[in-house]
Amino acid sequence: MKNDKIKKIAIFGGSFDPPHYGHVDIVKNLEKTFDNVIVMPTYASPFKCAEATDAAVRFKLCKKLFSSEKTEVSRREISRKCVSYSVDTAAYFAKKEDGAQLYWVIGSEELKRLCEWHKIDELKTLVTFFVVPRPEFEIDAELIKTLKKRKIKIKIAKFNGLDISSTQIKIDNAFGMHNKFVPSEVYGYARKNGLFDPYSHLVEKLKEHGLSERRIMHTYRTALRGAELAKLYGASVHDAVVACIVHDIAKNADVDKYKDKTDISAFPPPTVHSPIGAYIVKNELGLSDEIAHAVLTHSTADSDMSVLDEIVYLADKTESGRNYASFAHMRYLCGIDRHVAMYAALLEISKLRETVDCAYTSRALEYYGKLCSGREIPKIPNDDRASSNIADRSATLPVVRKKGEISAAKSKAVRTVPDKSVRAVQDKSVSAHFTNARKNNEDASDKHIDEVKDIAFTVAKELSDHKARDIDVIDLVGKTIVADYFVIASASSTTAVKALYGYVEDKLTKKFGIDPNKRDLNSDWVALDYGSVIVHIFTDKTREFYNIERLWSDGDNVTRYGE
Repeated sequence: MKNDKIKKIAIFGGSFDPPHYGHVDIVKNLEKTFDNVIVMPTYASPFKCAEATDAAVRFKLCKKLFSSEKTEVSRREISRKCVSYSVDTAAYFAKKEDGAQLYWVIGSEELKRLCEWHKIDELKTLVTFFVVPRPEFEIDAELIKTLKKRKIKIKIAKFNGLDISSTQIKIDNAFGMHNKFVPSEVYGYARKNGLFDPYSHLVEKLKEHGLSERRIMHTYRTALRGAELAKLYGASVHDAVVACIVHDIAKNADVDKYKDKTDISAFPPPTVHSPIGAYIVKNELGLSDEIAHAVLTHSTADSDMSVLDEIVYLADKTESGRNYASFAHMRYLCGIDRHVAMYAALLEISKLRETVDCAYTSRALEYYGKLCSGREIPKIPNDDRASSNIADRSATLPVVRKKGEISAAKSKAVRTVPDKSVRAVQDKSVSAHFTNARKNNEDASDKHIDEVKDIAFTVAKELSDHKARDIDVIDLVGKTIVADYFVIASASSTTAVKALYGYVEDKLTKKFGIDPNKRDLNSDWVALDYGSVIVHIFTDKTREFYNIERLWSDGDNVTRYGE
């Protein structure tokens, strides 16, 4: 009998600079959804101005990570050695795979600029866009309607992308953060060959200019935030990150050394580092006029700012370490409208006596006031959680927000940084952040709690059956937003860590039909997020070092499995 089933093929393109666990997770989920997956490293993206790592290297690493019976890593775009346009690639595979249904995989951050894609009216006839939801980039229903009116076919993935980006990996690398997002084979190759590292030299300049560790950590968070906003506003991510890294380079500068080199007369004392920083950026570091101007206006703002100027200003005010009263609202506004966010931020800043007489700030208030004239500054919705994370990203254990049924749980952000800096801040930062972060789950049904408990103890049994040691099940029901249960176990080696998490995943998929919402994978520590249950598997030394049971034990909520 003839099989008339139409073959469905997903094309997953990107710079893969570098390939990371977020890509691995997407490919794994695509393999469950489509007949075949084509991973397509680009030679050069029309949306990325920064020079990518050598194409042959990225292709080699992609081949190593993604090749399987269902997934092909194609050199189609790399072999052309020019800017890659999706329409050309789609036309090639439409002809090659005659009769197949093609899906072009994009993250939800791309939806806003989809209509700007090269020859979109031709591309839309060749593919359906398969949209993977990404944290911080919620899918706008009205935008989807607009795209569909243009007959752009959209299908939303049933899985979420992880909160990982290639840009963050590069920023982490520059600031000396522990690698947590890149598979060991990629990380080792990159370290050996000096790859994926465009920003370290700028961080070294910060140190040369005497910035404190505290100021450098603020800069790190600002760079991360700047990358998010650049993606949201369709600007150059590379330029935004560079400008954010150098925005405070003159914070400790000797004013007398520069007062004859640049005009600082219009800047009150708390903001005088801005013109000095702009001078350093342009004349000492040789960076562009655009980046220098973003540094100039990052503390005072000005009228008629560029998008890059606005990104650096807002990133500085809304990086995750800030804790002023309207912080969550300001983060929310950044996702709604950057002009409204600018105006609201300026109103907030103008309350400070030392900046109220600044000519730059006065001009900015007038300018953005006119832009937003007649518009109401929207309030944050009651159920909004997008702006609630004010903890230092460099000092948190995995964070998950429980959302009802286990099978439908979708984590917006799980952040793990297995770094020694965690230990110094665990007591006062992590514990304090979570203690008051979630109201008691008093309305959770007994059925739901029983299901969650069953999952936790199934994990414990599976770990025990495969020789894990010191297995603790920690009951957190009603105690924290993090989860209802932690399952923590020790393994004899890094190889055993990897094997054990595979056994756990297979068991829960077979028994409950669930996959983890997020995996944080490291050679000596794996965290699997199942919404209300989080599984930690450590090597002995790593578990002893972090001792996370201490944070979550209240004396009677820990069960040692098997005893």
